[in-house]
Amino acid sequence: MPTILDIARVSGVSKSTVSRVLNHHPHVSEDSRRKVEEAIKELSYVRNLRGVQLRLQRNHTIGIVVPLLDHPYFSRLAGILTKTCRDAGYKMVIHQTFFSQDAESEIYDALIHKEVDALILTHSTFSEEEIKSRVQDQIVVVCNEQFDGAHFDTVGVDEEEATFIATDHLLDQGAFPLIFCGDDMDSPLQQKRWEGFKLAHAHHGLECADTCCYNKIITIEDGLALGEELFRTASPPKGIVAGSDFVAAGLLAAANAARLSVSEDVKIIGFDDLPICLTTSPTLSSISYALDEIALDLMGRLKQRLQGKNPKPLLIEQKPVLVRRGSS
Repeated sequence: MPTILDIARVSGVSKSTVSRVLNHHPHVSEDSRRKVEEAIKELSYVRNLRGVQLRLQRNHTIGIVVPLLDHPYFSRLAGILTKTCRDAGYKMVIHQTFFSQDAESEIYDALIHKEVDALILTHSTFSEEEIKSRVQDQIVVVCNEQFDGAHFDTVGVDEEEATFIATDHLLDQGAFPLIFCGDDMDSPLQQKRWEGFKLAHAHHGLECADTCCYNKIITIEDGLALGEELFRTASPPKGIVAGSDFVAAGLLAAANAARLSVSEDVKIIGFDDLPICLTTSPTLSSISYALDEIALDLMGRLKQRLQGKNPKPLLIEQKPVLVRRGSS
């Protein structure tokens, strides 16, 4: 008896594309749809409706979507969300996207096929509207992304304000020019942070060119490499808003290696207020917010939807706080 894998082999498309055709998903090209339909006829494929019916049942499993598990912030966030889900009586499956839209799309397919009851989305390269069109009426809740709550319950931090606060502080200290480090500038969250960076410059009557923005700066090694590049120039930046504490730690190490005085020659602010902030020399200033509270708020909304309730999507934003330490 032919399977989906057989159809994928004969049609020359992926298994997930075959699944999308079988489920009448709109996001399939006409060419791929035609190839799949021809393969179905050639193989005389008959769908196992019993398997479909079994997938429609709840399995008390929630998928947690992160870009990378070896990123310290997302590892910590996944840990907190996992404990919160477990305390509420649910099993968890962690999905990594590696910043890939194809990988992210496959996770949405898994949701539609009832492999999980719901998704907790901590990062996306799609807009809220694009995700809605993919998941249709399935349950998704969002944290750590800057969606407006039009389609999904969204719990997080006002990222624009967070970056404004950090940038404004550096400019108040006389640090200029500044640079901004983002991990994925295609994401709504990073766009909001970049807006906050630019707004703070405008507030001070200063120009802010696109060349101030550095993309794909994700790890402590990325921060170190960028710092080595910046601090060997004739006119290094006077301040840096880093996208995470680990990137900031790498930048700080590079500044120390270049014999720059951190806080005097260059000021650095990180994000997330992780314990590494207390281990650097000098200690790192950082934007802080309560992840435990975010997880609890998110789980509360998720439980309502899993219980069949359908309240209007809610946007909950925490106020960020700048924790000043030795680096600024």
